[in-house]
Amino acid sequence: MTLAARAIAPEGFIPQDPQAYYEEQGYVVFPGLIPEAVIDRMMSLYRRDILPTKAKFYRQNTNVYDTNRLTEHGHVVQSFLDVHHYKRFPEFRQAALDLYFSPKLLQALTQVTGHPSHNLMQSMLFDANAATPPHQDWWYLDTVPNGQLLGAWIALEDIHEDAGRFYVMPGTQHVRLDEPNLPHSEWLARMREFLERNPHRVKAPALRKGDVLFWNSRTIHGALETQDRSHSRKSLTAHFMPSTLTFGNLFTSKPWVQYEEHGPHRYFANQPEHSFKAEMVSRLKVAVYDSPRLMKLVRKVQRRSVADT
Repeated sequence: MTLAARAIAPEGFIPQDPQAYYEEQGYVVFPGLIPEAVIDRMMSLYRRDILPTKAKFYRQNTNVYDTNRLTEHGHVVQSFLDVHHYKRFPEFRQAALDLYFSPKLLQALTQVTGHPSHNLMQSMLFDANAATPPHQDWWYLDTVPNGQLLGAWIALEDIHEDAGRFYVMPGTQHVRLDEPNLPHSEWLARMREFLERNPHRVKAPALRKGDVLFWNSRTIHGALETQDRSHSRKSLTAHFMPSTLTFGNLFTSKPWVQYEEHGPHRYFANQPEHSFKAEMVSRLKVAVYDSPRLMKLVRKVQRRSVADT
């Protein structure tokens, strides 16, 4: 039996105590949380403004600025990063912000974390499945102290089982496979090995349009392989953290991040919209990530900044 076949498991209920379930399992599902009308408005603007444009967007799955590339079925191959910050597409951006800060979603965040307010720290949009490898978010972004940032995976359509569903590995918020000066590529290899040794721990809920799955920054998660490319896997993700906490990741604190406002809510965008300067900076970051020697130097500086906070 393949991993994809083994992993399918429906979720049709909210636990009686969502916070306790989340703290124990490292994830929790809220069915039907986002109203269809809110989703339909954003997706209408996506089809009108984003899908046909020749503009370059920063791609979460490739870490480069690139124009849209479509599959033979018309789905965008690459994922979109920080869609809530697309100021060149104001109507789409407004619709995305309205969805991310919708009252029911904010209420669910409070039920899960116990905190009264949350900042949006990152967002992504997927059309086709980008086949995200297994990982823990805290390597890239988290609260300081670690472990209180959470992701939200939002189904924008009923996700077909052959489309490559999002999965979590419950209880893995207690698993540590990192160590000082470990190269990023080796860490990802350890994640893959852990997944291959523990396929029985994979859970890929059959999410329907409007369902939201929240997961902890330390929970191992990713995407199953697509079995049928004719199926899209339209979804949003977001990373939220309690608004009173400091942003950072496993290695550093970033108290200097500058927030923007959407009504009473705050959000951050790590990647600017495309420009020549933004593209050069992003290439430099990728070069550092790919060089163990440079990464070791950066880690020393980052650990010093954490110690100073």
